Amino acid sequence: MQTLRMKDGLFGEFLEVLRGFGRLVAPVEKAPGVFTLEIVEDITKVRPEALRTILPIKKFLLKPKFCMLHGKLGNGAEACQDNAYGPLVYVGAHACDIHALRILDQLFLGGYPDPYYEMNRKQLTVVGYGCMPDEKCFCQSLGCSTVDTGFDLFFTPLPGRFLVTVGSARGDDIVRAKPSLFEPAGKRDIQDYLERLRQREAAFQLHLDVSDLPYVLELKKDDPVWDELAKKCLCCGSCSMVCPTCTCFNVRDELTADGAQRVRTWDACLYRDYALVAGGHNFRAERADRVRNRYYHKQEAFVRQYGMPSCVGCGRCIENCPTGIHVVEVFEAVRGELGRQQRALAKGKGVQA
Repeated sequence: MQTLRMKDGLFGEFLEVLRGFGRLVAPVEKAPGVFTLEIVEDITKVRPEALRTILPIKKFLLKPKFCMLHGKLGNGAEACQDNAYGPLVYVGAHACDIHALRILDQLFLGGYPDPYYEMNRKQLTVVGYGCMPDEKCFCQSLGCSTVDTGFDLFFTPLPGRFLVTVGSARGDDIVRAKPSLFEPAGKRDIQDYLERLRQREAAFQLHLDVSDLPYVLELKKDDPVWDELAKKCLCCGSCSMVCPTCTCFNVRDELTADGAQRVRTWDACLYRDYALVAGGHNFRAERADRVRNRYYHKQEAFVRQYGMPSCVGCGRCIENCPTGIHVVEVFEAVRGELGRQQRALAKGKGVQA
């Protein structure tokens, strides 16, 4: 793995080089502190330092709604290319976003590959960018605060420059497209990089104890916390839509006077009709059941199947919940007294009997 240095004043020129590898997808500031991930024409609008965008990169891999098949009456059906984006370069991917891509790859490329996802994923170039956490970030607790694979290039901001890690052959091709932008990294660069890592790790304010969490959840399926949470949760699906690893979808046929199309849309297990089946039976008709199911999928079912949670600690669900539900507080409530004792001991305060 090659490590280089680039002056921060050359970043705009670097973005122009990236255009030769696909359309740029990057954070754009829509309002003070509010960022969206968009296809960018004007590189002056690119904000790779944005901590989180409202929607993650999944919207450029699987559109919120796209056509799978369409046809006119009597003419049969043919496949659509509605979900095809062509080559894209994702600029500003943070470590948690890159870990989220790894989870999506597990789901959509393992076993029976999803052709719609696979087509876009193969053409995606990932340019990572180091960040500093805020009060909603808990990626550190989930082992997603750093990354050493899954990107083509990764930029770590240092005073007046970037430390650039080349993570793939495609990343090497980008460097070779304009090598004058880069220099070999020196001893001082490595020292500053390690110091930044120390500062970043110390900056995390939010922590989630995930030790034995799948087992704890298995024991707490009937805990009153789920009924209490259901009173607060609107089951609006906001957390699912903004989550970089939520992948629920629905397929339906839309009819017109002269034909039809089969469409695939984002869905959410929090919606009441998600578990509705033929005959009118609903496996999760109660709100508490749907709320519990989502949390169990993230930290229990996915762990048992893939050996890791399907949460990367990005904080999007915390930031976008209209009723202020806080995922870390939910799991703390599930742990109950055990969680309180562990937090107190960790702070060195002891626990009163």
